[in-house]
This record gives sequence, C-alpha cells and structure tokens, in this order.
Amino acid sequence: MSLSDYTKLLRALHGGVTPLEIQEATGISCAVIGEIETKYRRVGDDDAMLSTLATYFGVPLDELQRHREWYRKRLTAFLAEARSNGKPIRLFLTNGEQLVGVVVNADKMVIRLRLLSKDAEDVELMVQRHAVDHWEPVSSPEPSLEQVEAAILHDSNV
Repeated sequence: MSLSDYTKLLRALHGGVTPLEIQEATGISCAVIGEIETKYRRVGDDDAMLSTLATYFGVPLDELQRHREWYRKRLTAFLAEARSNGKPIRLFLTNGEQLVGVVVNADKMVIRLRLLSKDAEDVELMVQRHAVDHWEPVSSPEPSLEQVEAAILHDSNV
C-alpha cells in the first residue's frame, strides 16, 4: 500500500480528519498532505515530517517509511512486467490474506488476477489496488521428488 493510500486510511481511522486539521495540529501544510495523498510516485522523503505524522496518527515511523517504498507507480510497473512475461505473482493484502496468480489485466483501480491453486482452477478475482499492502514475484517451486525421478527415468530411456 502506498504512502498515499495509507495516509488516507489513517485519516479515515482517525475520524476523517481533514488536511487542515492535520496542519493545525502538526504544522505540516495542507499542500504537503495533498501531495502525499495524490502522487503516484515515491513521496515523503522528509523523515522529520513523516515522524511528525507518525506521532500524530499514533503509528511507528517505520510503518510510514515502509509504505513510502511501495508506491503506486512501482506497483504499476511490477504488474505490467508480470502480465507481459506471464509469471505468477503474490499479492499481500492489507487484511493479511495472500493471493497467488497470474495478472490478466490491471488499471488504476483494480487488478484482475487468475488464481493459481489446487482448489481454484480458472478462478479470476478483481482486487482493488488500495487493498494490496505489498507484492512479490513467485519464484519457481522446487521440483518434487516424483518430478525428479520422472526426469531421470525419461533421460535414461532416451
């Protein structure tokens, strides 16, 4: 989840405080809050300002710093690459769930993911981007003992 989305979530969790109310309580200008909440790139390089926001919202500073690194343009680039190469990805959702699948499509708001699991053949989900906390490519699984034995048998029969 980007710092943008996380800041919006924190405002909602704190009764829907406005940027003006944050400015009055912290001295951080409405313009800075607006930039944090509307930019899709990495923002919030001023750790002192983030520390002030962390104190205001009652969250650890490292939580804001972590979200700063998971910005939306980074997710967009990751999804585009995953879609073009067809390799599976893992999405870690804000509710603690993990989804593994192949990106079918993605836009500014949602990700269409074809799930990869034994129980979910050809199941596709639409995932709202703001529900994604972070993501990673799925590395190729280690071959099972049966797969290794089958490969050895196949090679010896050739």
